[in-house]
Amino acid sequence: MSELNHDLETTTAIAKKVLPEMAKWKIPLIPENYHVWFEYTIGSNDRLRTDLDAIMASGKPFAPDVNEDLYRRYFGDKRYDSLMREVRKETQKTLKNILSDIFVANRSTSDFGEKLERYANKLNEADGLSQIQNVIKDVIAETSKMADSSRMLQQRLQKASSDAEVLRKQLEETEREARIDALTGLHNRKAFEQKMKELYETHEKDGATFSVIMLDIDHFKRFNDRYGHKIGDEALEIVGAMLRETLKGMDFPARYGGEEFVVLLPKTALGDACTVAEQIRKKIAEKNMKFIKTGERLENITVSLGVAEINRKDTPDTVVERADKALYLAKRTGRNKVQSQKDL
Repeated sequence: MSELNHDLETTTAIAKKVLPEMAKWKIPLIPENYHVWFEYTIGSNDRLRTDLDAIMASGKPFAPDVNEDLYRRYFGDKRYDSLMREVRKETQKTLKNILSDIFVANRSTSDFGEKLERYANKLNEADGLSQIQNVIKDVIAETSKMADSSRMLQQRLQKASSDAEVLRKQLEETEREARIDALTGLHNRKAFEQKMKELYETHEKDGATFSVIMLDIDHFKRFNDRYGHKIGDEALEIVGAMLRETLKGMDFPARYGGEEFVVLLPKTALGDACTVAEQIRKKIAEKNMKFIKTGERLENITVSLGVAEINRKDTPDTVVERADKALYLAKRTGRNKVQSQKDL
């Protein structure tokens, strides 16, 4: 948030601007939504302002998933943060048990005790799952070194190591779940940003190319209005399934937000990426949808796609922006088609 003197007069003046705008777009007045629109109003985040302006200009409704996605992207994921607190709590409990067993079994192991205390401090300072995993791995290594000091201590350390290993596997599963979109089963925005960072760093290091495909479901608001949000969710699931079926190997599909998806294609030049994009377009367009109960056929889903290839002047943001511009060119020129950076 920008530097402001948040006195009553200032915040009241901001609220008088925020509340009518939220009411205009029928956005529920909950703290998370208010936070997004407060920051938009005071102009503290240029990217947030650009995103919100684009959504309003498109006429898309601010459905719950759109509001949640905006908050998560710019102010964090509440569910992930809550999960992190629980993981940290359980890890602290495990380390505390290890410390207790060590001190009870062998009072002379002061050096080892000091090490474990340092690990406990590291755990308190850890702000991510990978850091917590590293602490657990270090503790398992240290307990293995102590295993021959006494039979009783060995048994206790083996149990502690076993408990820590179980927790480590739980952490890995938690990390995986935190990066999966619950509705489509694809990677989520957080996972996409991490993968983009990895590909970009490799590109800067050795020049390895990669391409980005942005795709958006055509007339999704009309589809939702006609059939309802439940069928709309099924349409999103179908697109996710079609992406998984079409893409292979290192290809990385993710739900970008709302009805928009993104695909990262490592070691793929623009021409081949356009071919992949066309395969995706055809597969989705050919998919027939029906009501399960009545057998009534639904309107076919189509998608518009934009493709861009990384270059030496790019940042992660600029290559995505170029693919996004190509996507909106496809929208403007008829939809259900692929456009690339060459068409801009």
